[in-house]
Amino acid sequence: MRVAWVDPVGGLAGDMLVAAFIDAGASEEGILGALRALALPGWSARTERVWRGPFHAARFVVDVEPGPTQDHDQGHDHDHGHGHGHGHAPSQRWAEIRGLLEASSLSPRARRSAIAIFRALAVAEGRVHGTDPEAVTFHEVGALDSIVDIVAVGVALDLLDVDELVVGPIPLGQGHTIGAHGCIPLPAPATLELLRGFEVEGRELRGETVTPTGAAVVAALGRAGPLPRMRILATGVGAGSWDPASHPNVVRVVIGEADGSAAAEVAELRAEVDSLHPELVPPLLEALLGAGALDAYVTPIVMKKGRPGVLVTCLAPVAMRAAIGDVLLRHGGTLGYRWSLAARDELARRFVSVETRFGVVPMKIGERDGAVIHAAPEYEVCAALARAAGVPVAEVSAAAWAAWGSRG
Repeated sequence: MRVAWVDPVGGLAGDMLVAAFIDAGASEEGILGALRALALPGWSARTERVWRGPFHAARFVVDVEPGPTQDHDQGHDHDHGHGHGHGHAPSQRWAEIRGLLEASSLSPRARRSAIAIFRALAVAEGRVHGTDPEAVTFHEVGALDSIVDIVAVGVALDLLDVDELVVGPIPLGQGHTIGAHGCIPLPAPATLELLRGFEVEGRELRGETVTPTGAAVVAALGRAGPLPRMRILATGVGAGSWDPASHPNVVRVVIGEADGSAAAEVAELRAEVDSLHPELVPPLLEALLGAGALDAYVTPIVMKKGRPGVLVTCLAPVAMRAAIGDVLLRHGGTLGYRWSLAARDELARRFVSVETRFGVVPMKIGERDGAVIHAAPEYEVCAALARAAGVPVAEVSAAAWAAWGSRG
């Protein structure tokens, strides 16, 4: 299992994380190519090398064509979120951004990550402002450069094939910044909401060390923890735009291979429902999985008074429990749910691509102690190839198995 450990030396911001992942080996051209496919006009991006204290770090710079209300950079440590206004923001409502991402040509994994990050932001903003997450309108975070940062994080993690994101202690500064809602105390309320469950430490620093976008990335995709036991494959250092004299404003990432057979902790969410129409079960499971659930399923049950119902169960990363729970409440027709922590034992996973007459099919491989225990062709790829060729899915799957078997 490939793990990325995030060490927030000077803080967390979306552009800092993108830069660190690029420095660790994520293809800059691959990221920019995926971003260009979104067909969002008015931006360009580049990576440059800078010094932050003793660190020679990468910096991911997004340039946006000035809009009519765009102010100058206030000099805070942000990923173009809090600190200045944006006049060039093609999509600011959560529903609009979600529609943009769902219709994109991003890889399924990158798309899920980006949607999960924005969903975490919507839930946090909704709680802070007493608004339904579906009605949230992003201001600073909805700006074009922040959309670029968030999508770039999802693409970078996909390119690095990261299975798990672990985050070390997060430093929080103090002071105030100016946003769409006026003067905002630091850490921003949405940032604190997103960092529930993470280890933080207050520092006597004036400025925004952690932005809502940076907090949303770790809230949606990561969990708190020390450097895991791993075989280190790569490291990267990403710099923020702020260069204070008090500390190096960087975030470090360590990419490594961990023993995927080790037990991992997950959150298990459960709700009994007797009012869910059968037609609404598939969209419920799709919404839970799209929000980042590791698994989701429905079991028929008989409830009190002899009523037929279903038990909705899903597994979620611990840090994403609240966000996925909100999806269950919105789509599941239930007034509440129970959740508990559970240990999960997994095989180490990797993918091997095999050539068939229909096209390339990824085989998901499960291993323990170096021995292959399980292998299976990816269904969605087989289904897409089958539709293109006009043949049954079983025929494509059989070709993938034959190609896998020919490898010995």
